[in-house]
Amino acid sequence: MQNDLVDLPDALWLQGHFAEYANPKAVVARLTRQGVLHRLKRGLYINARRAHEPDLAGKAANRLYGPSYVSFVSALRWYGLIPEHVVHVTSATFGKGRKKRFDTPIGSFFYQDIPVSAYPFGIRFVGRGRDRYLMASPEKAICDELYRVAGIRSIQRMQDLLFEDLRLDRERFMELDRQDLLSLSGRYSATSLDTFARFVRRQS
Repeated sequence: MQNDLVDLPDALWLQGHFAEYANPKAVVARLTRQGVLHRLKRGLYINARRAHEPDLAGKAANRLYGPSYVSFVSALRWYGLIPEHVVHVTSATFGKGRKKRFDTPIGSFFYQDIPVSAYPFGIRFVGRGRDRYLMASPEKAICDELYRVAGIRSIQRMQDLLFEDLRLDRERFMELDRQDLLSLSGRYSATSLDTFARFVRRQS
């Protein structure tokens, strides 16, 4: 039965898949108790057989709460820009007005707003085949992460934040697209991102 399940079934799909049973909801409840399905939130499940594959976790993050895309430290680690393993999946949203967290059997998912003026830019599909999902570009992930740190006015403090606090790989950072960094940073209307733009221009 597990092999017949899609990776991220919702309640409607499961209702149709088990329509031949007298009580499809009871079947879903039993599969959840048996560990065949993990419940991510009301009406959304993940197939336990592939639940801990990174690409599927990213796809689940897009589905759990949206519109959203994977960003912040999760994206920075995915691109190899920071050395630390990231336990949770972090995503950007807009217009929600508050942070959101989902604790699930496969880990925790965190969501945080960025300005609507910045949201649509610098997003791409990553992953393979059916596991493709939305993630920030490396340049966008840095800008999103810096948006979380308010009021940085000193270029020296910005440099310390990037390479000591966040521990960005300096060589990889220097390989990023400077024009993308400047274009994206100007969309946040935030002091820290203005300082970051000055830092980028100085590096050029």
